[in-house]
Amino acid sequence: SNTLAFTVILPPTTSSLVPSSGPVGTVVTVNGANLLGSTNVSFNGADATPNTITAGSLKATVPANATSGVVTVTNPAGPGGALTFKVTPKIVSLSTTTGIRGSTVVLTGTTFTSATSVKFNGVSAAYAVDNDSQITATVPATATTGNVQVTTPAGASNTVVFTVAAVVLVTGVG
Repeated sequence: SNTLAFTVILPPTTSSLVPSSGPVGTVVTVNGANLLGSTNVSFNGADATPNTITAGSLKATVPANATSGVVTVTNPAGPGGALTFKVTPKIVSLSTTTGIRGSTVVLTGTTFTSATSVKFNGVSAAYAVDNDSQITATVPATATTGNVQVTTPAGASNTVVFTVAAVVLVTGVG
Protein backbone atom coordinates (compact mmCIF):
# COMPACT_ATOMS: atom_id res chain seq x y z
CA SER A 1 0.00 0.00 0.00
CA ASN A 2 1.07 3.55 -0.68
CA THR A 3 1.12 6.29 1.93
CA LEU A 4 0.44 9.86 1.06
CA ALA A 5 1.42 12.83 3.16
CA PHE A 6 -1.16 15.50 3.68
CA THR A 7 -1.33 18.73 5.60
CA VAL A 8 -4.23 19.66 7.83
CA ILE A 9 -5.03 23.34 7.63
CA LEU A 10 -6.89 24.72 10.62
CA PRO A 11 -9.12 27.81 10.48
CA PRO A 12 -7.50 30.98 11.77
CA THR A 13 -7.94 32.20 15.33
CA THR A 14 -7.27 35.71 16.57
CA SER A 15 -5.84 36.72 19.94
CA SER A 16 -5.34 40.48 19.60
CA LEU A 17 -5.72 43.47 17.30
CA VAL A 18 -3.10 46.23 17.50
CA PRO A 19 -4.50 48.83 17.63
CA SER A 20 -8.07 47.77 18.50
CA SER A 21 -9.55 51.02 17.21
CA GLY A 22 -8.70 53.67 14.65
CA PRO A 23 -9.91 55.50 11.57
CA VAL A 24 -10.17 54.25 8.00
CA GLY A 25 -6.63 53.79 6.66
CA THR A 26 -5.19 52.46 9.94
CA VAL A 27 -2.79 49.53 9.54
CA VAL A 28 -3.89 46.84 12.01
CA THR A 29 -1.72 43.94 13.16
CA VAL A 30 -3.84 40.83 13.71
CA ASN A 31 -2.19 38.36 16.08
CA GLY A 32 -3.34 34.75 16.43
CA ALA A 33 -2.73 31.28 15.07
CA ASN A 34 -3.07 29.53 11.71
CA LEU A 35 -2.80 32.84 9.86
CA LEU A 36 -0.28 31.67 7.22
CA GLY A 37 -2.02 31.42 3.86
CA SER A 38 -4.69 33.96 4.81
CA THR A 39 -6.32 35.54 1.78
CA ASN A 40 -8.76 38.04 3.32
CA VAL A 41 -9.38 40.14 6.41
CA SER A 42 -12.92 41.43 6.89
CA PHE A 43 -13.68 44.46 9.08
CA ASN A 44 -17.37 43.86 9.88
CA GLY A 45 -17.96 42.77 6.28
CA ALA A 46 -15.60 45.25 4.57
CA ASP A 47 -12.80 43.29 2.90
CA ALA A 48 -9.09 44.07 3.07
CA THR A 49 -6.11 42.21 1.63
CA PRO A 50 -3.71 40.93 4.29
CA ASN A 51 0.05 41.42 3.98
CA THR A 52 3.21 40.65 5.97
CA ILE A 53 1.64 37.27 6.79
CA THR A 54 3.20 34.76 9.19
CA ALA A 55 1.66 31.87 11.10
CA GLY A 56 1.13 34.15 14.12
CA SER A 57 0.40 37.60 12.68
CA LEU A 58 -0.60 39.62 9.65
CA LYS A 59 -1.28 43.22 8.77
CA ALA A 60 -4.33 44.75 7.07
CA THR A 61 -5.43 48.30 6.36
CA VAL A 62 -8.92 49.36 7.52
CA PRO A 63 -10.85 49.82 4.24
CA ALA A 64 -12.91 52.88 3.31
CA ASN A 65 -16.28 51.15 3.83
CA ALA A 66 -15.42 49.61 7.22
CA THR A 67 -17.64 49.98 10.27
CA SER A 68 -17.09 48.91 13.86
CA GLY A 69 -17.54 45.18 14.40
CA VAL A 70 -15.92 41.76 14.22
CA VAL A 71 -12.66 41.22 12.36
CA THR A 72 -12.65 37.91 10.48
CA VAL A 73 -9.59 36.34 8.86
CA THR A 74 -9.98 33.77 6.06
CA ASN A 75 -7.44 31.09 5.15
CA PRO A 76 -7.90 27.97 2.94
CA ALA A 77 -9.69 26.20 5.84
CA GLY A 78 -12.27 29.00 6.14
CA PRO A 79 -12.98 32.07 8.26
CA GLY A 80 -12.11 32.60 11.91
CA GLY A 81 -11.76 35.32 14.51
CA ALA A 82 -14.12 37.03 16.93
CA LEU A 83 -12.35 40.19 18.06
CA THR A 84 -13.97 43.60 17.63
CA PHE A 85 -12.35 46.60 15.95
CA LYS A 86 -13.84 50.06 16.47
CA VAL A 87 -13.67 52.38 13.45
CA THR A 88 -13.26 55.91 14.81
CA PRO A 89 -14.06 59.13 12.93
CA LYS A 90 -11.34 61.05 11.11
CA ILE A 91 -11.36 64.73 10.19
CA VAL A 92 -9.57 65.23 6.87
CA SER A 93 -10.27 68.94 6.41
CA LEU A 94 -12.34 71.96 7.43
CA SER A 95 -13.98 74.25 4.86
CA THR A 96 -12.19 77.07 6.65
CA THR A 97 -9.73 77.03 9.55
CA THR A 98 -10.63 80.53 10.71
CA GLY A 99 -14.05 82.03 11.42
CA ILE A 100 -16.18 84.04 13.78
CA ARG A 101 -18.54 82.65 16.41
CA GLY A 102 -21.83 81.68 14.80
CA SER A 103 -20.29 80.97 11.40
CA THR A 104 -20.70 77.68 9.56
CA VAL A 105 -17.85 75.20 9.10
CA VAL A 106 -18.06 72.07 6.96
CA LEU A 107 -15.99 69.14 8.25
CA THR A 108 -14.90 66.54 5.69
CA GLY A 109 -13.67 63.13 6.77
CA THR A 110 -14.72 59.55 7.44
CA THR A 111 -17.09 57.60 9.70
CA PHE A 112 -19.25 60.58 10.74
CA THR A 113 -22.68 58.90 10.50
CA SER A 114 -23.12 58.13 14.20
CA ALA A 115 -21.54 61.35 15.51
CA THR A 116 -22.58 62.18 19.08
CA SER A 117 -20.73 65.48 19.40
CA VAL A 118 -18.68 68.10 17.57
CA LYS A 119 -16.57 70.35 19.76
CA PHE A 120 -14.59 73.51 19.13
CA ASN A 121 -11.82 73.65 21.75
CA GLY A 122 -14.02 71.61 24.11
CA VAL A 123 -17.21 73.62 23.53
CA SER A 124 -20.13 71.64 22.07
CA ALA A 125 -21.36 72.88 18.70
CA ALA A 126 -24.69 72.59 16.94
CA TYR A 127 -24.15 70.30 13.94
CA ALA A 128 -25.82 68.19 11.28
CA VAL A 129 -24.39 64.98 9.87
CA ASP A 130 -24.82 65.50 6.13
CA ASN A 131 -23.47 62.03 5.28
CA ASP A 132 -20.75 59.64 6.44
CA SER A 133 -18.03 61.98 5.15
CA GLN A 134 -19.46 65.44 5.91
CA ILE A 135 -20.71 67.37 8.94
CA THR A 136 -21.94 70.98 8.91
CA ALA A 137 -21.28 72.69 12.26
CA THR A 138 -21.86 76.12 13.74
CA VAL A 139 -19.00 77.70 15.67
CA PRO A 140 -20.33 78.02 19.26
CA ALA A 141 -20.97 81.46 20.76
CA THR A 142 -18.37 80.78 23.50
CA ALA A 143 -15.78 79.00 21.34
CA THR A 144 -12.13 79.97 21.52
CA THR A 145 -9.23 79.11 19.26
CA GLY A 146 -8.27 75.45 19.57
CA ASN A 147 -8.98 71.95 18.33
CA VAL A 148 -12.10 70.74 16.50
CA GLN A 149 -13.01 67.13 17.30
CA VAL A 150 -15.82 64.71 16.38
CA THR A 151 -16.93 61.93 18.74
CA THR A 152 -18.91 58.78 17.89
CA PRO A 153 -19.75 55.71 19.99
CA ALA A 154 -16.50 54.17 18.64
CA GLY A 155 -14.35 57.01 19.98
CA ALA A 156 -12.95 60.45 19.24
CA SER A 157 -11.44 61.69 16.00
CA ASN A 158 -8.11 63.34 15.43
CA THR A 159 -8.13 67.09 15.99
CA VAL A 160 -7.76 69.99 13.58
CA VAL A 161 -6.95 73.53 14.77
CA PHE A 162 -9.62 76.20 14.23
CA THR A 163 -8.94 79.88 14.90
CA VAL A 164 -11.84 81.94 16.26
CA ALA A 165 -11.49 85.39 14.73
CA ALA A 166 -12.33 88.46 16.75
CA VAL A 167 -15.23 90.57 15.57
CA VAL A 168 -14.21 94.19 15.34
CA LEU A 169 -17.01 96.65 16.08
CA VAL A 170 -16.56 100.05 14.54
CA THR A 171 -18.49 102.83 16.30
CA GLY A 172 -18.53 106.56 16.10
CA VAL A 173 -17.33 106.90 12.53
CA GLY A 174 -17.18 110.48 11.38
